[in-house]
Amino acid sequence: MTDLAQFYGAYGLRLHSAIALPYNRLPGTVDVTDADVTVRLGAVPRELPATTGPGVRRAFWAAQRDAFLMHFEGVARYLVTNGRDVLVEPCGGSDEDIADIFAGTPLMALLQQRGMATLHAAAVQTAAGAALLLGRSGDGKSSLAAALVERGHPLVADDLLAVVLNGALPTALPGFATLRLWKHALDKMDMADRARARVRGTLEKFWVPTPRSCDEPLPVSAAFVLTPRNSPDIRIESMPPGEAFQMLTKHALRPRIMDAMGQRPAHFRAATAIARDVPMMRVTRPEHPFLLDELADRVEAQLAPRSPARGRKAGGKPCSAPAPETRSPTAAAPRRSSVAARASAPGIVWLASWPKSGNTWLRALLTNYLAGLAGLAARADDDAPASINALVGGGGRRRAEFDECLGVTSADMSDEEVARRLPAFREALAERLFAARPIAEQARREPAFVKTHEAYRLPGGAPRFPRAGAAGVVYLVRNPLDVAVSYAHHLNWPVARTIAHMNNPDACESRHVDGIYPGLPEPLGAWSDHVASWTEQTALPVKVARYEDLLADPHGQFSAIVRFAGLEWDEARLARAIEHSAFHHLRTQEAAHGFREKQPTAPSFFRAGVAGEWRRVLEAAQVQAVVDAHGDVMERFGYLPEAA
Repeated sequence: MTDLAQFYGAYGLRLHSAIALPYNRLPGTVDVTDADVTVRLGAVPRELPATTGPGVRRAFWAAQRDAFLMHFEGVARYLVTNGRDVLVEPCGGSDEDIADIFAGTPLMALLQQRGMATLHAAAVQTAAGAALLLGRSGDGKSSLAAALVERGHPLVADDLLAVVLNGALPTALPGFATLRLWKHALDKMDMADRARARVRGTLEKFWVPTPRSCDEPLPVSAAFVLTPRNSPDIRIESMPPGEAFQMLTKHALRPRIMDAMGQRPAHFRAATAIARDVPMMRVTRPEHPFLLDELADRVEAQLAPRSPARGRKAGGKPCSAPAPETRSPTAAAPRRSSVAARASAPGIVWLASWPKSGNTWLRALLTNYLAGLAGLAARADDDAPASINALVGGGGRRRAEFDECLGVTSADMSDEEVARRLPAFREALAERLFAARPIAEQARREPAFVKTHEAYRLPGGAPRFPRAGAAGVVYLVRNPLDVAVSYAHHLNWPVARTIAHMNNPDACESRHVDGIYPGLPEPLGAWSDHVASWTEQTALPVKVARYEDLLADPHGQFSAIVRFAGLEWDEARLARAIEHSAFHHLRTQEAAHGFREKQPTAPSFFRAGVAGEWRRVLEAAQVQAVVDAHGDVMERFGYLPEAA
């Protein structure tokens, strides 16, 4: 990489950078001694020194007070110290890749070291100040910001927002004058001709300079939390301060890194001020289709003109920002990881299956059983089933978990880059799940349950699930003829398309097509390859259960699963868990409260819960297509005679 040594302005800082940053290059010549931050090229150490106190080390990053180290394999290493110095060691990445990774977590760490609170948010300027747009990756923050910019609201920041307190007033600092937009969003808004370089590699995501951007710090005047739902309409509801504070905490950018550097107090102060003094609203929108114009109309209607913005004009120079805080000896210390807890605790029991093979029902059984063991039931004869929206086993593929572990936004990674990092992520996930458990739960030595629909390995590929941190696997297998019927209903696809998907060696769930999803892509492979990948591997103990057997004999089959998982045995609780997980209870809950895991296009998630439905739904040619593709595995599990 060539040392470019240019000056840039963002977040109230002058950055003298040896790497080309997205935009905001300062005109003319500026003396290097005037730089607030220096970004240099050089060799980055493999570990942080212990001279500044204890720190936290993870698989892909390490942090301590005033120091942050991150390695993104194939791109670069980054060392950020004292809120002033950044050292970058290229490791094979292109100039664009190195700049994109820097503009994420390393830059966030630098801003936090300078005492700023950082939010995963976009923001635009209004007559009253800065309106914040918060949400997960894929919720539409950047697209909504772009639509509002087109309507005359200058951009304050996209994706990484810095907030400081000006007295007691929460103030947003302007970031880079550019958006990061997927091609489908550019096409929808007729902005494809404005796209500059790709954000990374071959991703269909681009840097888009904005015709209008903010160059002054602005008081935070409103905040909107984008929340996609399985609902047809757009709703905007005010949030009370307590809930607003929780949302601001939830949308902190890389909270574990923030804690490791002892920066939680700065975020707490900013979140408290925003929740107390700023109108904050939840925006519920349909997942599909993404009604962008209607969403922008509804949000803009909330931005009624008020008094002019109270930020200080920059006069052609970046606005000022606080220097690194001086911490007292009682400042929050970074948390240590607990290797001992991991070594002595049981690991993850993976709940694996092809989609629509009974995985969610098994999670409902386990949730109701574990609630009894943990003493969560009010009394022994409690008749309230556990909520279907609080089932055990979720979270194993949420992008937020993965991004926290890596310190890099997975939305800017290819499927291949994600796959290479999954084993290390899953080891770290096991460590976190057990280190965070209360003492009482650790004493019971229960495993953690995490669902997956991913194949254990793809044909010819390496295992995607490490032995470290895993206690075993419960694999649910279901007659693929019934899977075809249930999966077609789940996806709202024609049966023929669903069968073709089940026969496809490249089948994948959650791959982004029209934007990104909260979950990471889950490679499935063909149905028979999926079954074989889990049931024939020998690295992890595996308990195979047929869905049909679980329906016919729930007591015997679930008993075997409970014992395999090493859970404490309780006959009465087992019977009650089976009763509470009956399909009529699940359907009643979904009808009353909805189910957050339902596909937005499906009329319902919990439907029949029966075996043999394929006999009245599938045509003879469709049955033959499944048998031709999967006959050997069907015969192994006793499904072929039924098809014949």
